[in-house]
Amino acid sequence: MKILSQPAQFRKIPGPVVLAAGFFDGVHRGHQLVLAGALERARELGGQAWVLTFDRHPLAVLAPSKCPPLLSTLEERLGLLEQSGVDGVLVLEFTRQLAVQEPETFIRWLCGRPRIPSQAATRGDTAKLSEIRCGHNWRFGRRAAGTPELLAQLGQLYGFRVVIVPYAEYQGMEISSTRIRFAVREGRLADAAAMLGRPYSVRDTVIRGRGVGHTLDVATANLQPGTEVLPPNGVYAVRVQARGRTFNGVSNLGVHPTFADAVPDRALLETHLLDFDGDLYGQTIEVAFLARLRDERAFASPEALARQIADDVRQASRYF
Repeated sequence: MKILSQPAQFRKIPGPVVLAAGFFDGVHRGHQLVLAGALERARELGGQAWVLTFDRHPLAVLAPSKCPPLLSTLEERLGLLEQSGVDGVLVLEFTRQLAVQEPETFIRWLCGRPRIPSQAATRGDTAKLSEIRCGHNWRFGRRAAGTPELLAQLGQLYGFRVVIVPYAEYQGMEISSTRIRFAVREGRLADAAAMLGRPYSVRDTVIRGRGVGHTLDVATANLQPGTEVLPPNGVYAVRVQARGRTFNGVSNLGVHPTFADAVPDRALLETHLLDFDGDLYGQTIEVAFLARLRDERAFASPEALARQIADDVRQASRYF
């Protein structure tokens, strides 16, 4: 999969090009409908399927205090988009300068259309953009004035087709990144997985902990997630991708209150990988949450905690 950052690069792609537009946080089942349709249409045309997205959430620039924690980092988003089978992704840096562009100016900048719309279909040096597909709530341009309906009008002017893809539903309601964030935060992991089409996961670099796991003779891989959505503190059955392999495991998300002198400044995700013996420090792993086992709580002694961990492993085996 190719990754580009400038419309000028995008305009050099051999056409016809079908473009799926959106932020795609989490690449959930609704997003997957947009992507699948773009792929199918591109194959019908003998062309390529591409994705248009931004490097960050627009609110991270326009109103940082209102920007929600995300379901996926840019790296994770790109990995999920690659799994969908698209040919490439145009990742635009979202800046204040980009945010103040009028919707029509943005579209002309994107696809290289001339200022005189009537010439769009005949010029040989314009972009080979055949179609844009998006969800009903995609917005672009100044003050989010660019709606899918306006995009369709611009498509008629500048020579490309627009398809507004119906949203996917779960339990009779629209699937959205916002709805999935709420489900994860509330610990409704089965609901989140149903809307994502896979268990919710976080991906980060393993850091050195404070030696608690070694004290208990239970080695752990420790992550300190940053801007991603997290479920409530507690103990979870998990599945881990590490070193190109898949491992079952048990994770504690929280501050390990049994060891008061080792409380971190923010939540740690400490994962005990079953049937694994090795060192993962400095390596990137992915931890998928399968089910919540219990609340995090303090124990009277390290020995009591060790016995509970053994019981957690037995309970987690039901989900593997």
